[in-house]
Amino acid sequence: MAQAASKTCEICVSGPGHNYCEQCDQLFCDGCKISHLRTKMSKNHTFLSGPNINPEVKLYCKEHDENFIYYCMECSTPVCKICAIKKHKSHDFAEIKESTEGIKAEVKIVIDMKMRNLQSKITDIDQGTHTYQADVQKVIKDIRDEGRHLKELIDKKVEGLINTLKEKDARNVQTLQSVGNELKTALDKAKEQQKFYQDTQGIKDTTKLLQN
Repeated sequence: MAQAASKTCEICVSGPGHNYCEQCDQLFCDGCKISHLRTKMSKNHTFLSGPNINPEVKLYCKEHDENFIYYCMECSTPVCKICAIKKHKSHDFAEIKESTEGIKAEVKIVIDMKMRNLQSKITDIDQGTHTYQADVQKVIKDIRDEGRHLKELIDKKVEGLINTLKEKDARNVQTLQSVGNELKTALDKAKEQQKFYQDTQGIKDTTKLLQN
């Protein structure tokens, strides 16, 4: 029998049992309730929730004031011995406990399947995340490789420009030095001519003095 005071789901025994199945006389959490209503055997079951939960009410058949002792497999509802004879004759029955265990097994299968699906999705997400991170790292590597390649090209270009400038500078310096040397030679010749002129002028002056 479900205990309203405990308010614990009697299927997964972990969630809060806020939902009371009138046919199964059990408390369900929200997740187990959804799974319960999805199973073929209990898809038509009705639930009470919140302050309306009163498990004691459904222990007896209201019509015949008898304990529920069977579960009608065709009608998906608990029945008393009188209901079984009058309203459910020739139907397939299971004991309440046996039926409850069957429903628990079905709910467990649904929950296990849901957990496997969720785990599969988590695995897919983990793999996708790993693949994405690997792709990002590859892009980063490609960018760095391209950066190094571009740097090599730029360095080569810069070095070429510098070498060209140095060669031009050397030629210009050589030209300037050559011009400078020519000017120095011309200056030396001019100095010699000046000295020769001065020396010649001195001789002329001396000759004149001697003639006087």
